[in-house]
Amino acid sequence: MIKLPSIQSLIQQTASILKRFPLTVICAVLMSTSLIYLTHNHWDLKESNQFFWAKLSLCSALGLSLFLATALLSEAKGHSLNGKIAVQVITFGVILAYYFSIDSYEEFNLESFSRFSLYIIASHLFVAFAPFTGPNRINGFWQFNKTLFFRSLLSALYTCVLYGGIAIAFWLIDDLLHVEIKYTKYAYVWYLLAGVLNTLIFLAGVPKDMAEQEIDTSYPKGLKAFTQFVLLPLVTLYLLILYAYFAKIVIHWNLPKGYVSYLVISFSVMGILSLLLIYPLRDMEENKWIKIFSRWFYVALYPLIVLLGISIYHRISEYGITEHRYFILALAVWLVFIAAYFLISKKENIKLIPVTLFAFAILTSAGPTGAFSVSHQSQKNRLEKLLVQNGILVNGRIVKTTKSITDSDQANIGSILHYLEEAHALKLLQPWFNRDIDSMNGSSIYYSAAPDSLCKIMGIVYEPYNYYYSSRNYNTNNHHNTSFSLTSNASYYRATLNIKGYDYYTDFSYRQYNSEQSDFDTSRSNEYFITGKDSIFFIPYKAPCKFALVKQRKTIAVMDLYNYISNLHTSADSANGLYSISVPEDKFVYDAKGSDSSVYHFRFKSVEVNTVNSKYTIQYIDAIILSKHL
Repeated sequence: MIKLPSIQSLIQQTASILKRFPLTVICAVLMSTSLIYLTHNHWDLKESNQFFWAKLSLCSALGLSLFLATALLSEAKGHSLNGKIAVQVITFGVILAYYFSIDSYEEFNLESFSRFSLYIIASHLFVAFAPFTGPNRINGFWQFNKTLFFRSLLSALYTCVLYGGIAIAFWLIDDLLHVEIKYTKYAYVWYLLAGVLNTLIFLAGVPKDMAEQEIDTSYPKGLKAFTQFVLLPLVTLYLLILYAYFAKIVIHWNLPKGYVSYLVISFSVMGILSLLLIYPLRDMEENKWIKIFSRWFYVALYPLIVLLGISIYHRISEYGITEHRYFILALAVWLVFIAAYFLISKKENIKLIPVTLFAFAILTSAGPTGAFSVSHQSQKNRLEKLLVQNGILVNGRIVKTTKSITDSDQANIGSILHYLEEAHALKLLQPWFNRDIDSMNGSSIYYSAAPDSLCKIMGIVYEPYNYYYSSRNYNTNNHHNTSFSLTSNASYYRATLNIKGYDYYTDFSYRQYNSEQSDFDTSRSNEYFITGKDSIFFIPYKAPCKFALVKQRKTIAVMDLYNYISNLHTSADSANGLYSISVPEDKFVYDAKGSDSSVYHFRFKSVEVNTVNSKYTIQYIDAIILSKHL
């Protein structure tokens, strides 16, 4: 019979947790409170008050694991009360420094959240090894982290089950009793359960006696079975696949696909995790295969690391370093080090894995070795080389060019400026310009104004997606999208529409999803419109701007709009831009005569056209169709 804990025992256990980890619990409460406040006020972070709560929520989340790690460190080292206080004050200082590093709402960007993610990862890794910073004690380290792993699963299970039950109760109250419960209440409950309850359940199971962990030799049988019969077979399968792909590359001498680097890293992480899970069993007589498998796993990593290196080197040499390439390269270096260590060292100190990953997260988060600093500088250097080669950057200053530059160079310059603008790093280029780059703010419907203004100063054209198209062998100078739209005073905007002389009226829209068929396919599901009792399917040919009108699987008309679109381009007013052309109502029509004596009168509202080397392909049509039978 299961004996449920009494209220008194729960209170005593909670008090024990508060006494042992007070600052961790306070961080959990602050984090939940901050998130509830922000949700209640609709996350309007531009307001200074909410900006404070947003920063507080980030710092509280960081403090959860940092205060836990330093508390465990003090316990393991046997610090006095004053020593413990000193350690926690230092920890608070680190969190406070992070708080003041976020100066404005605009800093809540990808770089800021990526850096925060690295800090969270580092703080969790610190928890893993904080009580075992001294030499040896490998078994205690493994047993401690095993306990934390299972405790985290248990606390997550309790939290999710309880939240699911409360959420269903809320829904039943709302649906059956008609007592309205706003969606925010669901969020509030989740914040409290995931933030406070989950933390308390987890902390209740954190081991106290680290010396006891060292002499503990217990091992969960289920974990061995899961690792031996699930994880390791999967690792072996992925190893065979990657080696087969490696052999294919060697035979055909092709560069590896870009995503192969993620596969190699995923395989490596899964393999290392598997070996960590069965680490205590390696010295048992019946488990000698573990040492053999471990050694050959790290040997097998090297050809795959070479494959990863070739993949990332090709992209870095061609396009420079970006954040994700930086992290892949850094992880490749880490894998080389770890594989070498476990092949050479006889101690096989598994503590080295979280310790080196902790250092990796800190070093790559900020400063001159940070992913963002290195990436921004790499792209600046790449841009500098392009500008010098084309005579645009002379003696460290921008000179407006009067010469034409290659499509490839112009595309790359535009893409680098776009990247730096997205990364809020255009300020790096300030020494090259007389005008303040920060003053070039604002944006158009298509792109930010600052890179466009910089390109005008250089004497070149800026199109932010040229780089995307140049990588697919398009002529970037001759590639763009054009949107034709009806003038604002057109009759279809009015309350009434004259349809005299026609039998039927319908609204119609078409968007291209696939144009790879050699001919149109009447069995394919396509856009259609209805005239009376008939459904008329609008089916594209592979030929650009050509469509079939199909009724009852028979083609009744063919619309070849290529010359029509070409004429619209030609007759466009010179004041119209490259991207948006306004068309008068009388010119924005097209008649298709059917073989069944029907007429389909298209009154276009808007048409989007993709242009490559002066060849058109219709991407989107929005129209009114009037139809009649002669």
